[in-house]
Amino acid sequence: MIYRFLPDSYASKVSTSWVRRSLLLATILASFNVNAIPTNMGTFTILNQSALNGTANGTYVANKADGTAGASGTFTISRNETRGYGNVTFLAGNNGIEIKNGDDTNNDKDKFEYTFTITPNDNNSIHTVKIGQASYTTTGNSEVARQTLKYTPYVHPNISVTTQAVVKENPSVSYFFGAMGDYFMGKKLPDSSFSSNNSITSPQLRVNDSGNLYYYSIPTLNGSGSSSSFIPTTNANSEVSFSAQKRGTLPPTPTFENILKESSITPNNKTSYPPLNTETILPTNSSYVSYGIENSRSNYVLAVRNAKTVTLTYEGIMRGNSGIAADVVGETFNEWISFGVESEQLYTFSGTVFNDNGGIDDNNANASTIGGIYDNADYFNGTLNSTEKGVIGSTIRLVNDCANPTIEYASQTLTSTETSQIGKYQFTVVPSVIGNRNSVCIIETRADSSYPIRTNTGEKAITISSNNYTYLNNNVGRVIAKNVALVLTKYQYINDCPAMLDYTKISSRLSDTPNTGFSTKSIDNIKPGKCIAYKITDNNRANLAINNFILQDVLQEKNVNGATVTSVLANPPRAVGEFNDGLNVGDNGTVKTIPLTLDARSQRNFYFNTKYGTAQLRPPNTP
Repeated sequence: MIYRFLPDSYASKVSTSWVRRSLLLATILASFNVNAIPTNMGTFTILNQSALNGTANGTYVANKADGTAGASGTFTISRNETRGYGNVTFLAGNNGIEIKNGDDTNNDKDKFEYTFTITPNDNNSIHTVKIGQASYTTTGNSEVARQTLKYTPYVHPNISVTTQAVVKENPSVSYFFGAMGDYFMGKKLPDSSFSSNNSITSPQLRVNDSGNLYYYSIPTLNGSGSSSSFIPTTNANSEVSFSAQKRGTLPPTPTFENILKESSITPNNKTSYPPLNTETILPTNSSYVSYGIENSRSNYVLAVRNAKTVTLTYEGIMRGNSGIAADVVGETFNEWISFGVESEQLYTFSGTVFNDNGGIDDNNANASTIGGIYDNADYFNGTLNSTEKGVIGSTIRLVNDCANPTIEYASQTLTSTETSQIGKYQFTVVPSVIGNRNSVCIIETRADSSYPIRTNTGEKAITISSNNYTYLNNNVGRVIAKNVALVLTKYQYINDCPAMLDYTKISSRLSDTPNTGFSTKSIDNIKPGKCIAYKITDNNRANLAINNFILQDVLQEKNVNGATVTSVLANPPRAVGEFNDGLNVGDNGTVKTIPLTLDARSQRNFYFNTKYGTAQLRPPNTP
């Protein structure tokens, strides 16, 4: 608050005094200037600006909470209104953008209003607009002002985020006598005397109040003595008054008790303007008051999370000033305000549910075809290839744990028929939602049977690693039933139940009948007591191995599922080590292999012999 409206006889004296005080202050504060202004405001580059119009635009790289570089975007600043100020100076760099409003000594009731607008370059972060007093300048000071904050939300396409302004920092700081005056910083001493320019340390941002604030200087009151111990003259009502060297405006009924804010007994004088607590929410179009603080000491920060535009109106409200013997309101020489951006990176989980058919038209799919169109490296390989497309209908859930999903963070059912979006999902999650977990899980399910077979896991555990917020390509492959990986072919061959039979030497030509070799043709008129050998060929036509494969075949039993006779296991023995069903020769039951692995694009044969229609059965599992 320095020196406008000065009479010529007074100006040189006061201005010279200010210059000396400024130089001394700069020397004293040099040791802590670096930490005495808002930090972590982001790096700004101005591309265009107009000092006359108070406009600027450019780019920014936001800081993250830890001070490292975060998300980027573009910004514009427009001045909507100004009174009591002239040209604008913009200062940008690695700590936000600072606006210096130059003086215009023709008006009091100072006021300016700026709209700060940001456009993020991507939607993988939440951008928070930060407001402080000065982010570069450490000389000069603010005045007492009422600030009104309006903001509009940024409509985030990937997540629902509340736009909200909060007080992030409002530490106790030293008030500046040149801005506050003796109304704040004077004290009443015994014997009706005063002490001037006392040290006061309190928060700078205050709750808005309808009361008045006043500036005056004790040495300009009637009376005698020094400013440190001053005895004023009073009238019949015990009120003090100004001498000819008036500097400021006294509160109403300026008695010894009422003249100072800390001791006033008149509510109009003692208006409290309580401090704004940190984390206080400021609704849009709400107001607060900032007290007069030197730029080098101002440390308050307001944060407007997920804002598109922030409009700040700044109005000087203190009655009286150090520069003129008149009852003016809101006087200052220069005034500063700074904007910055901090970004909070979001977790992004995405992928595609796709038809893992290798580009084979589903109309041409065949559950029994081996080779041909299935000699295809993209078919059933668990990987989304360029030949393959997404499918709709699946539901994707982001949960806390694959084995025991007790928390669902997000869910999406894939319904989009837009060509570029079919089968695609994406979850954008605020880190605080997941908290300190080191893993999450993506689960894919379907309510219909149109693509019943997965080609890779539908439960994907994702490890959350430090400083990694993007987890892409969590794809899930599916195919229609006709594109099943495993093709089973069952052959049969009628024989006389020999003690030894070399299964591998039995013919299996297409022309064979069950009487001449292994054949897929039906058996007619077999005589009881004959044996039927079976060859089951398992063809894995996929480009993935089939793990934990178990082949089982139920031997027919009379009167079960329409069977007219019973079959039992017969010689020769089955392959040792492959079967694990506990059946012996002469037993009826289920033939079953041990768990096996069928390698990608591989074939495997299994053989066993049965006696058809035997009249005499032993109890199961007896020697």
